[in-house]
Amino acid sequence: MAKTLCILHANCQGDALRPLLENTPAFARLFRIRQLRNYTREEVAERDLAACGLFLHQRLAPRWGELSTERLLPRLSPSCRAVILPNLFFKGYWPFWTNAFQGIDFADSLLECLLGRGLAPDDALRLYLRGDPALMGDVAAVAEDSLAREEAKEADDPIHCAALLRERWRGEQLFVTVNHPGRVLLFHVAEQLLRLLGLGPLPESARRAYVHPQEDFWLPLHPALGPLLGLPFATKGRRYPVFGTSLTHQEYTAAYLSCRANKVRDLVSFLRGMGAARAASASR
Repeated sequence: MAKTLCILHANCQGDALRPLLENTPAFARLFRIRQLRNYTREEVAERDLAACGLFLHQRLAPRWGELSTERLLPRLSPSCRAVILPNLFFKGYWPFWTNAFQGIDFADSLLECLLGRGLAPDDALRLYLRGDPALMGDVAAVAEDSLAREEAKEADDPIHCAALLRERWRGEQLFVTVNHPGRVLLFHVAEQLLRLLGLGPLPESARRAYVHPQEDFWLPLHPALGPLLGLPFATKGRRYPVFGTSLTHQEYTAAYLSCRANKVRDLVSFLRGMGAARAASASR
């Protein structure tokens, strides 16, 4: 029997969800996935929309034009089932994350503020690492605001993650970066989706076989957040995977400041290059 086309229209979280669905026999028997990454504005062909039997998508506002939810859904076949996927985001572990600096995907507003005051990188590093609560600000309020936003976003959606996030975020790290959920949340999303489709639960075999495509980079947590927020995993000595190498928070912050001091605008490329250089040095 021919498989039904499933369009997966999502950001990088679609990369992480797709293997869980494809490794679930009940789903794989019925559907073949065509993944389209919304953040690259990849075109959605009319022939695909017409043939689609299952449209898995994240909500996109009208400013996305032809890719917006309000423009895409009417173009689907009447027989197609459309399911909204969550677009998960959490600042609780990284209260200083900002997207205000072009080219720096994981910019740090506190570090940038210190540099903006004219501090030399070494002085900025020392002050930043000290973790003075007065300098850090109300990090608990940042986390609460982020949790509340997730709750509001999913209020009318079929898949819910905010309650799990609120319950467990302090006991275990549930995000790899601000917009890359970890395995617990991804398994939760896949399980809910499969049950919604009448295909659940997520099989244990899919969980065991899962390789998270974004676990090559864990955005380090400031160790001061450990006592401030009660995070047992936010420690000074913890090492995080960073594109082929591992760094403590202090080492990562020093690399961040080196990137900025050398006026390199692409932090991820800088970190990848550093990881490759370390790997090459270790193999000699």
